[in-house]
Amino acid sequence: MLRIRIVIDRVRKDGLVFASDYSDCDHSMEGFRKVMFRAKEGPLKTGAVYSLQYETEDILKPFTRRSRNGKTIYSYPHRFYHKVTNVTLVSTDPDPDLLLDL
Repeated sequence: MLRIRIVIDRVRKDGLVFASDYSDCDHSMEGFRKVMFRAKEGPLKTGAVYSLQYETEDILKPFTRRSRNGKTIYSYPHRFYHKVTNVTLVSTDPDPDLLLDL
């Protein structure tokens, strides 16, 4: 099982969670990835940092985003985590600069 840190981006009514994984980031966005998983634990707060464990992951189509002027395209790895357990709240109001240093 792998232990990671995520920030919740969005939670759908059916329990599908969209999040940002900062676990492999080291003082930069290198290693940043978008993730999805199904949450069986209580309601997760959008914008909060959680620590969790998962057993396996599937690689999905990369998550892409355009800059505001539309000239630059950013692409990040995208994963789906299976069998998520031990979801623990780390912070409800994280400092964006510190997420890269956790």
